Order: sequence, then structure tokens, then C-alpha cells
Amino acid sequence: MMELLELVERFGTPVITGIIGYFVGRPKQQAEVEATNVENAGKVIDKWAGYADRLEKNIEQLRAVIEDLNDALRIANDEHIACAKTLAKLQTEYDDLMKLFNELQIELKKIKNEDNSRNDRSHTFS
Repeated sequence: MMELLELVERFGTPVITGIIGYFVGRPKQQAEVEATNVENAGKVIDKWAGYADRLEKNIEQLRAVIEDLNDALRIANDEHIACAKTLAKLQTEYDDLMKLFNELQIELKKIKNEDNSRNDRSHTFS
């Protein structure tokens, strides 16, 4: 019996201390793991918040660029409409001038024909 007591003292105390330490230390270790997980999650959230801020700034810059491009497009469309109206007016004026030119060409031919007819008659009589 003495030997058994001696064995229990010699080996039992460290084993019991180890078992108690395991059960006491386990919640502490679990709490440390959870704290590390929470800390890592916080870092991830901070990193993604930074990405979101940068993306939001980029989106705002792109919106401003799109607005400027839309303004430029409206101006270009207005200028296109003005040019199209001017072109239509010039086309009408050109058509009128070509019509007048053709009428004058016909008149000139008539006058030349009359002159030629007179010259032919005057040569015939002489």
C-alpha cells in the first residue's frame, strides 16, 4: 500500500496537475483564439473599408467625367444641328444659283443664236 501511495504521489500528482491545467488552460486558449479571430476580422473589415472608400472616390470621379462628356456631347449635337441647318440653307442657295446659271446659259445661247442669225442675214443681203 505504501508503494501504491508512493506511485500515486510520484506520477499521479503531475498527471492530475496536467489534467487540471488542460481544463483550466483550455478556455483561456479558446479565448485567445477567439480574440485573434476577432482581431483578424477587424483587420479584414478595415482593409475592405479602405477598398470601398477608394472605389467610391473612383466612382465619383467617373461620374464627373461622364457628366463632362455628356455636356460635351450636348454641345457637339447643338453644333451639328446648327451646321446641318447652315448646310441646308447653303444647299438651297446653291440650287437657286444653279437654276439662275442654267437660265442665264439658255438666255446666252438665245442671244448668240440671234446674233448668228443676224450676221447670217446681213451676209446674205450683202
